[in-house]
Amino acid sequence: MMSNSLKVQIKEISKNVGFDLVGVASAGVVETGDCLRDYLEKGFHGEMGYLGREVEKRVDVKQLVAGARSVICVGLNYFAAAPEKPDRGCGLVARYARGRDYHNVVKQRLHILADRIKAAAAGPVLTRCFVDTAPLLEKACAARAGLGWIGKNGLLLNERFGSWLVLGEIVTDLELEADEPCDDGCGDCRECVEACPTGALVEPHILEARRCISYLTIASRQDLPKELGVKLGNRIFGCDACQEACPYNQDGVETTTEEFKPRVEWTHLRLDEIMATDQAGKDKRFRGSCMERVKLEHLQHVAGWCRDNIG
Repeated sequence: MMSNSLKVQIKEISKNVGFDLVGVASAGVVETGDCLRDYLEKGFHGEMGYLGREVEKRVDVKQLVAGARSVICVGLNYFAAAPEKPDRGCGLVARYARGRDYHNVVKQRLHILADRIKAAAAGPVLTRCFVDTAPLLEKACAARAGLGWIGKNGLLLNERFGSWLVLGEIVTDLELEADEPCDDGCGDCRECVEACPTGALVEPHILEARRCISYLTIASRQDLPKELGVKLGNRIFGCDACQEACPYNQDGVETTTEEFKPRVEWTHLRLDEIMATDQAGKDKRFRGSCMERVKLEHLQHVAGWCRDNIG
């Protein structure tokens, strides 16, 4: 086991790099592996076929990265007060997508952190950085590392930051002492489950993606089912309904990450402008945003539903 002083240094470096939370989990099999397999068997992942690939790597970090001993988990708060309420002709964007693409922001900081860890270790160190797109169960790892617990909406919850967090990981061959997991703080609360507009939270901790507004407006490539489309309201990209209902999210801590501050061109999306734009216009407007990843045709399809629903 590495000296605990190195772990203390890593945590201090992480804070200096700008992460709000940091913890260490041991590499190995995560306890949620059977839940993932059951989820996939029921087809709740919808069109997200990638979730069914490399399952063994997802549930065992040592199979993802040969020689892995520890996972350094970080969290970055993205909460920002809601901008001035848009008028009825505008679409609503989930909070995480109102600033710059978190994948790029977190990955850049992770690489800085990894370089500084190598310098602190004063020897050859294996580090692999991940943000959301690798076959790694990041919320399960973050919970094991003590960053929070998995809420009933399936998101990581932290007492201070609620669920307004994006996550990242450094898998390393350093053998660091693991942090203690947090206690589950949800108790009997079902606010998130009951707040879901489409009933996608079929039971606590089980999200049927095919009914989730975030999935329907971002990940799906199919036309919106009529019975679910009418539940969109003016949500054009993602949904925060379950998060906004959570008691831990009622007094959000304002983010200190400048890149996550809302940008007006990504928060006030006039539906008529979206419907009239072409590919070049879409690329120019959303460059650097999470919304850059969604197909123009699907964005316009969703915008049409919102327009027809809210008038």
